[in-house]
Amino acid sequence: MSKGTIWVVLALIMIAVGITYSNHFQGSLHFDDAHTIENNAYIRDLKNIPLFFKDGTTSSSLPPNQSYRPVLTTTLAIDYHFSDDLKNMVPFHVTSFTFFILLGVLMFVLFSRILSISAVDDKYREWVALFAVAWFMLHPVCAETINYIIQRGDSLSTFFVVLGLVMYAVSPVSRKFFLYLIPVVLGILTKPSALMFGPLLICYMVLFEADAGFFTIFTKGRSLEKIVIPSVVALVICVLGYLFVSHMQPKTYVEGQKDTLSYILTQPYILFYYFTAWFAPVHLNADTDWVIFQSAVDPYAILGYVFVIFTVIITLITAEYKATRPIAFGLAWFLLANVPTSLVAFSEVTNDHRMFFPFVGLSLAIVWSLYLLVMLVVKSTKPNKAVKWTFFAFLIVMLAGYAYGTHTRNEVWRNDDNLWYDCTLKSPTNGRGLMNYGLALMRKGDLAGAERYYSRGLEYWPNYAYLNVNMAILKESLGKKDEAENYFKAGVYRGGNLYPGSYYYYARFLKNEGRYDEAIKMLNTVLDMSGANLDSRYMLMDLLYGQKRYEELKKVAASTLAISPSDTKATEYMKLAASGKSMLDIAKETAETTKTVDSYLNLSLQYYNAGDYQGCVDAAKKALELKPDFAAAYNNIGSAYNIMKKYKEAREALVKAIELDPSSQLAKNNLAVAEKGLKEQK
Repeated sequence: MSKGTIWVVLALIMIAVGITYSNHFQGSLHFDDAHTIENNAYIRDLKNIPLFFKDGTTSSSLPPNQSYRPVLTTTLAIDYHFSDDLKNMVPFHVTSFTFFILLGVLMFVLFSRILSISAVDDKYREWVALFAVAWFMLHPVCAETINYIIQRGDSLSTFFVVLGLVMYAVSPVSRKFFLYLIPVVLGILTKPSALMFGPLLICYMVLFEADAGFFTIFTKGRSLEKIVIPSVVALVICVLGYLFVSHMQPKTYVEGQKDTLSYILTQPYILFYYFTAWFAPVHLNADTDWVIFQSAVDPYAILGYVFVIFTVIITLITAEYKATRPIAFGLAWFLLANVPTSLVAFSEVTNDHRMFFPFVGLSLAIVWSLYLLVMLVVKSTKPNKAVKWTFFAFLIVMLAGYAYGTHTRNEVWRNDDNLWYDCTLKSPTNGRGLMNYGLALMRKGDLAGAERYYSRGLEYWPNYAYLNVNMAILKESLGKKDEAENYFKAGVYRGGNLYPGSYYYYARFLKNEGRYDEAIKMLNTVLDMSGANLDSRYMLMDLLYGQKRYEELKKVAASTLAISPSDTKATEYMKLAASGKSMLDIAKETAETTKTVDSYLNLSLQYYNAGDYQGCVDAAKKALELKPDFAAAYNNIGSAYNIMKKYKEAREALVKAIELDPSSQLAKNNLAVAEKGLKEQK
């Protein structure tokens, strides 16, 4: 088969991957994306890129999750620059998908190189490499890593590891000058799992350059000079990388599990689960409710030990024979790539995205094993053409089935409604999953449904700070202020000094209750914990401006602009602090001067914020005189009437708002409040 044909087939595979992932480019942000992207002030300005390499606290606005991954954070900042303040998520998904495609190409180059060494005379070896790449690229397990933006760390670091191996394998210049270590360093600065490059390179050199197994490498007469220096250099770079990243890791970072030993004893079974997921990816889940084994002799734990021992034995045996060394390399890759997440006790015992890196090697091991088995059957049975074409058709149908599973999984990851509902079905005792689906219901105005899921979550995770806070927000929206404050206090207490969000939402409650000094104190606590928390900065500036504490306002606005120089809100507050005028005064002046729809709508909002609800209604009506089909004005009127307890008038305005703009979730939420108020008045 010509090289041209090979590359055409590879291109067709990548087109198939593009079609499979065509429904993922508009996917929304999820979970950890909130504190690393959505509410992280540092990624909003490209001038902060040097800070990413200087300080790991710039990676997240959530202290326990702040980690030193400067290359990853840099890619997020670049994507944010093109996203129009997160109104367009396509740049993020394009970047993740581009590196995914490039990884597939590099995998083919690496697999072809390995198989050309182990099976010199096999005319189908490149087809096997193509099939291994296709199976990996279309595998549903990859969907989480590609859809979940912050987990780009797995795909990007894997890309750098494979790039380093390819450069070493095919480029004499890279070998001579150790250029293949450049992507390795970038990988380590993306995610520490790239540290496994060193052991992987040694496996490659032993199996395919020293032409030895792991038992026979040290036998008499073997020349090891060619592999000693690259091995030592690679290991030194990886060890130094580990020490450097550990030194740069913020002190705020929290790994998760306290019982490290039990976590480690649980991981062999997790590796068994990962292996089975290659063949049957039917239990994929954004957030499982799996827990560590309480006993080292748990039957599932024992199954895990047996699996790992068996895999190690198979790896050692297959390493001794040239034809099966791709199997040994792939299995060694699978085991080594799982080491970082098996020895570091994370809060979750398993995640789908952790399979991404190990599955690169596993794809080679599985496909080459099946190929050798098929060839044995072919030689012994000599099947006719009909049988052969039926077999080829089966392979295509199988890949199509995996592609369909991936396409379906993309739909699950498209939005929080789909993702967290799926999670509640698969992990019914996971308090975080139940909370997140409750949040999705709350955003749709289904307060009763949200309360149901929050309550279920608290049954299993009563000490989860954010679950208490979200229940507090729900209680506040239902007008149950005392219950709300108790939950807010519980959230602050259980979150301690690690979860600034607990303080932020309590501050918002205090602000709504007119307890401004307490709210300001809470917000300052948030910024002491996490200076990158933009929502807290904005609320604090609002409060300081309303309290006419202009000097404090200038300091907060200035520190915000130091992080994000283009922040329009901070810039506006700097000007307001200098003028000494209230936002309502400025809105009045602007409306009187311009007499535009937008100026009257803004005036309506400022009246609302100032507590003059009739003024809010009057200003919104002036906007409607200029634009009768202005849904936002009707929403403002309905919201104000709700506060005034004129629920009938509120309902009329909000129904009109939804007729004009059926997508307005805010109007739907306000209508739910009006409907509830009408029922209570009856």
